[in-house]
Amino acid sequence: MLISLPAHVKTFYCVYYSLLEIMGGEKADEIFSLANLDPFDLTAPKYLFHGHDLIDLIASVLVSLFGEDTARGLLIRVGGASLSFFRRYYPGFAQLGSIENRLKPIDRRFKDSLEKCADVLTTEMGSTFSVVQVSGRTYEWQMANMDGACGNNHFAPYFFFGLLEEFCLWLDSRKNYILNFAPEPSSTNSTDIAIQIRDME
Repeated sequence: MLISLPAHVKTFYCVYYSLLEIMGGEKADEIFSLANLDPFDLTAPKYLFHGHDLIDLIASVLVSLFGEDTARGLLIRVGGASLSFFRRYYPGFAQLGSIENRLKPIDRRFKDSLEKCADVLTTEMGSTFSVVQVSGRTYEWQMANMDGACGNNHFAPYFFFGLLEEFCLWLDSRKNYILNFAPEPSSTNSTDIAIQIRDME
């Protein structure tokens, strides 16, 4: 059963199935092949690396195939599609959809849920994620900058941008969400995404 596999293997499948959903089986297999990855043989030692390295490898292939701008857009879409698989294979995500969590006041629900999301991704993907409540319903999602496997790790945040967009909508589809890369990151060692929650007009 997939949920019982090691974290790095589950992350591979989450990303692979997301690519499959967005780009179809033939293109997903081509991308993994060009990245020298086999989604059906993940036992080799070369697969024992962090999730951000996986996304970096995939981003590198997308850039080579489609160019930087299209690669960014595809990473956002793949990140959004990945939420359903993270929810399926990581219990920490699934628990955030519980009635108990959804009945919390919205300000507490988003703060608690974003923090839990950061904790789960930090544990499962080997990168460092954190959340800062800037004011009221404005948050800053922080991702520690790391040297990616291909040196293209600056593309990885677009994957998480898409994941966070979908995550917010999943928590409460009755709100509007504005996500932007923070123009002035709080730390030179992190890439930050600003998240603002607004009532529907």
